[in-house]
Amino acid sequence: MAEIDWNGKLEEVVKEKIDWDTLRGELEMAEEDRKKGDFHWYDKLEGNILYEKLKLFRQACCSTIQITEKSKRWWDQELSEQLKITRDARRGKGANRSLDQAARIKRWKTKKDKMRTLVREKKKECWQSFCEENGEKDLWEIVK
Repeated sequence: MAEIDWNGKLEEVVKEKIDWDTLRGELEMAEEDRKKGDFHWYDKLEGNILYEKLKLFRQACCSTIQITEKSKRWWDQELSEQLKITRDARRGKGANRSLDQAARIKRWKTKKDKMRTLVREKKKECWQSFCEENGEKDLWEIVK
């Protein structure tokens, strides 16, 4: 979530997101090397000194996320997956290919309704957590 300073301005927050597949692959390779008796897996990493190696390893396994005023703080992975399912249903991909036009439209509408419901729930949860975090502060200070 973005941070609000005491002047009421929204500051840009940069967070890192771990790419778990990349990290898992790197650790599996290190484990294979350890089983072979090679305990210097970090020598194989790019960079000259240990700090550079770890920094580059971190960059390879992480991506940055920027949260700004326009970011939707309520959007998460579940909504992204549901949006993909909804779009696929609209385009007639996957299980929808074998259905006739009326059945495809009906299925798409149910997926669209589920998407709308999820968005409403996520927005409500986000608003409730915001109110809980800032409930004791002066309302007009938060609004600025």
